[in-house]
Amino acid sequence: MIKKISILFSFLMLLLQGCSALDSRVVAVDSYSTMQAYGGTYYLSTNTPGLQLQQQSFEVILQNMLQAKGYTRTFNQKNALYNIVYNYKIKGPYTSIESYPAPVNPWWNGPYGGIYNGFYGDMWMNSISASTYFVKRLELSAFTKNNNAVWQVVGSLKSDNSDPRSSFPYLVSAVSNYVNTNSNQVVYLNVEENSQTGQYTATPSMW
Repeated sequence: MIKKISILFSFLMLLLQGCSALDSRVVAVDSYSTMQAYGGTYYLSTNTPGLQLQQQSFEVILQNMLQAKGYTRTFNQKNALYNIVYNYKIKGPYTSIESYPAPVNPWWNGPYGGIYNGFYGDMWMNSISASTYFVKRLELSAFTKNNNAVWQVVGSLKSDNSDPRSSFPYLVSAVSNYVNTNSNQVVYLNVEENSQTGQYTATPSMW
């Protein structure tokens, strides 16, 4: 079962790396559930190294999201009904190459269509633009006391920076509606922050 989940999310990473149209607000989400769970107490942990500076603030965001789903955090693992593990990884930098038509004449000042410097012609060439991006991925997995998988949800996005703090709330907002569900496919969500309330809202994206 875990192997199946790993294959699904490996495909998700490849898909994100190939979609240059995605921006830092569009999150790709995939989820899987092995049984119907109705919330309960949980112990939160991570296997991601190097999160010491942001770990507390990240876990508060996760705790608030899981509380809305009926899960109550406990700091005593023996009292927990579930063990929820989160991992947050940033990969890159990657380079995206795009080509677009441009007039050959460097002093071109007319509209597209072949007009430059008052003369008409079809002297065009392909110009190349390169941009650098990172892929940020949040994986949230729930297990029983016997270490049986209950559910897993993964969100990934492309970002123009490697700062882990800038994207974490967007990822949490996107995966929240897919906790303990089967998405059956990769879904794309546009996440927006309300500048007045600080709340994040995820809606289907037509990328």
